Amino acid sequence: MMNSLLLYSVIGGAASLIGGLLLLLKPGITKAYMTPLLGFGAGAFLAAAFIDIIPEAISLVDTPQHVMVFVLCGFLGFFILERFLMRSFHMHKGRSTHSEHTESLPYLLVLGDSFHNFLDGILIGFASLVNPATGLSTAIAVASHEIPQEMADFSIMIRQGWSKKVVLGINIAQSLLTIPGVFIGYSMGSTVGSYVAPLLGITAGMFIYIAATDILPELHHNSSHTHFFRVVVPTLVGVIFVSYFSFLER
Repeated sequence: MMNSLLLYSVIGGAASLIGGLLLLLKPGITKAYMTPLLGFGAGAFLAAAFIDIIPEAISLVDTPQHVMVFVLCGFLGFFILERFLMRSFHMHKGRSTHSEHTESLPYLLVLGDSFHNFLDGILIGFASLVNPATGLSTAIAVASHEIPQEMADFSIMIRQGWSKKVVLGINIAQSLLTIPGVFIGYSMGSTVGSYVAPLLGITAGMFIYIAATDILPELHHNSSHTHFFRVVVPTLVGVIFVSYFSFLER
């Protein structure tokens, strides 16, 4: 069983690396299609939160309102964290600029995705405890929505001036967090299971905050007022793409 758990964790974690590598292998895509990629990223994060994560959390509890409380906690928690990061940038630079807001975005992405990958591992491990076949299907479902999400992450980090080596290193470290999550989810069983719904709610709140207060404003700031379809269509594609894979896992 340990070998199966390791395989499932690799399946779930490797997808995040694949999504980012697709952009690194084609660096021209990042520069030429930055606006559509930002739109795609916003749509992917919103769909992951509203179509995938929140419904999954609600299905695990008797009182859906409790899940929404944790969604709000995740949203407000990231708001407080970003204000702290912005204050740190201001104290370091001694001046205020628009870039102070956007400079904190990659750090929020790293934190949010690291937490999400670890939680994905817990879900895979918990599902494997119920049924090994369920664990495999959960790992495949995790892998499917990680690819578009990580493509969006890579494009934003590179857009903010992070080097490819740094972005790749961070992505590898994030993908490895799935492994301990799988074994913790499997070994602790129902003890971890009781905390999955609140953790999912917090994750959804993080994703909504990143999309609504960071990516979409950055998209408006960097795109011309005349760019309607160039902004709206990729955003809707991101929503549809992630939603499609989410419905497949159901």
